[in-house]
Amino acid sequence: MKDVMELLRAKEQELLKVKRQVEALRIAAPLLGGDEDKASSSSGPIAAKGANGLG
Repeated sequence: MKDVMELLRAKEQELLKVKRQVEALRIAAPLLGGDEDKASSSSGPIAAKGANGLG
């Protein structure tokens, strides 16, 4: 069985990877979606960050 600290480090690295992917999607989505409703799309991730405590 893996050392607990090694497993924790691996999970933290996975979490960082997912956070980077989400940030990339947040940047790419408005570019792909066009100019539709920019105000609501920009306020969505900010509200989500505050709600889940990960931001």
